[in-house]
Amino acid sequence: MPEKSRKEVQPQARECFSKGLVALRKDNLEYATKLFEQALRLEPGFFECREALRLNQFKRAGKRSGFFRMFGKTTASSLLPKGQLRLKKNPVEAIEVAEQILNDDPYSVMGNKLLADAAAAADFPRTALFAWDLVMKHQSGDKANTMKYCQALVNNGDVAKAEETCAALAKAHPGDQEVQQFSKNLTASRTLSEGGYDKVASGEAGYRAVLKDEAEAVLLEQENRRSEQESTAENLIREYEERLRDEPNNLKLIRSLAELHCRVKNHDQSVEYYERFNKINLRSDAAVDRAIVDTKLQQYDWRIEQAGESEARGLSAERKAFEMVQIQRLSDTYPSDLSLRYDLGVLQLEAGETTLAIQSFQRAQANPHREIASLMQIGRCFAKRGMNDMAANTLQKALEKKEVMDDEKMDLHYQLGYVLNSMGRTEESVDQFKIIYERDIGYRDVADRVDAYYASLG
Repeated sequence: MPEKSRKEVQPQARECFSKGLVALRKDNLEYATKLFEQALRLEPGFFECREALRLNQFKRAGKRSGFFRMFGKTTASSLLPKGQLRLKKNPVEAIEVAEQILNDDPYSVMGNKLLADAAAAADFPRTALFAWDLVMKHQSGDKANTMKYCQALVNNGDVAKAEETCAALAKAHPGDQEVQQFSKNLTASRTLSEGGYDKVASGEAGYRAVLKDEAEAVLLEQENRRSEQESTAENLIREYEERLRDEPNNLKLIRSLAELHCRVKNHDQSVEYYERFNKINLRSDAAVDRAIVDTKLQQYDWRIEQAGESEARGLSAERKAFEMVQIQRLSDTYPSDLSLRYDLGVLQLEAGETTLAIQSFQRAQANPHREIASLMQIGRCFAKRGMNDMAANTLQKALEKKEVMDDEKMDLHYQLGYVLNSMGRTEESVDQFKIIYERDIGYRDVADRVDAYYASLG
């Protein structure tokens, strides 16, 4: 379940988020909390909303007396066992428990650790790193925390920062075999930082403008941290390029330079280093080839941000065409990489090429991590082609394979209910919507559908 930007989340979540920002600006903190939480129930991976919720929590904490701060510690101790239990079964539910703890004490180390572990399990790398950043402020000398923090950095694609932090850890623990082995594993797991993680949330600048007055200190700290990271990246670029003169075939240095240049938006230089890596490397590397495409897509995104409205539309269309061609090329080049095949299917479905999309998703099914998502997408394709009976059967298969009730399963129930309604099977359709209604009354238009059904019964 990937994290999403403001443009990618469903409209209802976006509306709750916008209303929450207004409430935060007016210092209506309790109402803002409810709105942000509602948005996150709809879209647990809505990172920008989670940032806003945390700012809101910091403001609330600043207004509390010592008694309420002590109460927050009591809440944490009572909720942590529940959160740890949920972590094993449903990471998204564990995230909700963690946020309950942080509502009472956003500085809670245990609450942030629970959030970080749950976010990592739910495949929310930015949220995990967000939580670890606060933990490290309070327990920076802890070896176990630092190792998890480094892994979170790698998962976010910030390999250079992870290596820098790990080097400091090794210096603080000379001769520690666990730290030495971790350092080797960190280098070996570099590919985890490649492909698919958007490093900058869309619309972030507007968000900062809205919160300028309310959270100026926190936002300034974030900006300073980002500037410091960029400065660190530029220093590392100079250092690595000097070393590269003596070690021109050092693949690790070349790849690090490609990543660092991308971080500071030197996209052309980043691509040059990735291509240099491919020339020196003796075997093809799907992660590097994907990184080249992702870097060029980021360059498109940067150009779109700088462009006027008319030019931006043209660039967006150009970006879509480029992405389709490149993902198709990569998928043909690396046919065993079924994640690429799934991504291709998504692009084909968006372009209205449902037959090709079905073929892509059917192949992607063989990837156990993409099986349920592929089935859901196949069901959508069948529904788009008017094959509602086949769509219903496929969605039902996906539901049978999905054990936990999370956002993906609610989406499956919703899609199945929608298809059954299109087939005139009203009772069965409403049964699907009822399942969602019992868990989240605010999910899409489920409340309206269920209420209308009961109203029709008189």
